[in-house]
Amino acid sequence: MLTRHLALKLLAPTVLVSLLLVAACASGALYLSHLHVDISGVLSEHIDSTLAAWNLQTAVAELLRSLRGGHDDPEAVTKQLIELNGIVRDQLQKARDLANLERERVLTGEIASTLDEYQSKWEERERVAPDKQAAFDAGLAKLLEDRRVLEECKELRDFNTDQVGAADRSNRDIVTSLTWGLLVVAFAAPLSGLVLGYAVARSIHQSIYQLSVRIRDAAGRLSRDVPPVMLEEPSDLPDLHRQMQGVVDEIERVVERLQQREREASRAEQLASVGQVAAGVAHELRNPLTSVKMLVQTGLEGPTPAGLPAEDLVIIEHEVRRMEACIQTFLDFARPPHSERQRTDLLTVVRRALALVEGRARRQKVKCLVELPAGPVELNIDGNQIQQVLVNLLLNALDALPQGGTIRLEVRTSANESNSVVVQVQDDGSGLSPEVQKRLFEPFVSTKETGLGLGLSICRRLVEAHGGAIHGANAPEGGALFAFTLPV
Repeated sequence: MLTRHLALKLLAPTVLVSLLLVAACASGALYLSHLHVDISGVLSEHIDSTLAAWNLQTAVAELLRSLRGGHDDPEAVTKQLIELNGIVRDQLQKARDLANLERERVLTGEIASTLDEYQSKWEERERVAPDKQAAFDAGLAKLLEDRRVLEECKELRDFNTDQVGAADRSNRDIVTSLTWGLLVVAFAAPLSGLVLGYAVARSIHQSIYQLSVRIRDAAGRLSRDVPPVMLEEPSDLPDLHRQMQGVVDEIERVVERLQQREREASRAEQLASVGQVAAGVAHELRNPLTSVKMLVQTGLEGPTPAGLPAEDLVIIEHEVRRMEACIQTFLDFARPPHSERQRTDLLTVVRRALALVEGRARRQKVKCLVELPAGPVELNIDGNQIQQVLVNLLLNALDALPQGGTIRLEVRTSANESNSVVVQVQDDGSGLSPEVQKRLFEPFVSTKETGLGLGLSICRRLVEAHGGAIHGANAPEGGALFAFTLPV
């Protein structure tokens, strides 16, 4: 049996060190929990502000396009402008409600001042003769452009995006602090135990022949049992094993609480991707809507529109179904799009993509040169997804040729790999800048004023899901060149 003096010498340091460790762990856990709650709220608010700014910028850009667009049908144009005015006001109100920083309040105030002036002039429009409404609307568009309302919307969006990035960096710093805290606890606790065990071993009876303490690293400690502290020969401390097992159980509970904090930190990081998913949804739907709009505009060409032919209606129905598929795809937040692959003629997919952009190319006076193999090219692909890649690349090429030019689309067998097919899209525009070329396929990298910078990122994901690869560069003769491969 232990004497009272020896028991106090053994128990007092153990209790003191255990209390200090528990207090340190509890204090650190509470502090990190408080930081996580704060940063999660800030991050969520910045994400909402960024989405509101994006929506406001998109609405203002659409309003400017409508004001400067064709006025063949004054009633339809008036109805569209009234609807867009309401959307702009709603989006501005959302942005102002979420503006909690001084810079946000200044920018939304300037935008509101410009839109108030625009609204006061808009009310004079109903007294303008129908044949003069086009000129009046152009004046309204010039007012908005002179007051730089679109640039202010973009500045508000960029400011909120920077705030999201800052909040995300703060969150990562907290996770880093948590990791270092775990490492400190993982190393300090075993070290303290070893020092305390050594001190106690020197003060207890000589009948303890050997005390072996084996403690594994912190990572192994979270998933495997730690060998118990044990006495290899009989001693006068028969209950030492039971006492040390209680300490191990307490450490397990502390580690479990810290793991819970880690899971909360991971969830806060996932919130940052909500804005990207929302932007992805908008981009996925914009391309089919553009195709439908181009077909409708083509059908309305001429002084007396004759309506849409049956083949255009079939394409419109196909694009509407594709939009429905996009919406269903993005409802599942955690999984990538599922490819429904089957043997498909790649040339049919290419011709369908060309048909969707043919109207816009004709209006921009862009010539499309197509080089296709003589026979069919049968591949195991998802036709809709490969069509989406082609339409994205063709629309990017058309964006680079606003004043006309040439687009070359070629399908050929790879010279390096006979078991793959290469699809190449090249334009003779101004090409890619070095800054954009370095980050070409990263999300939110775009040269367009109102672009979201998700098209090429989505293209790469879809091509790689088919087992292929995609790359882009400046062509030697000028312009941009994009090519992707698909396995046969």
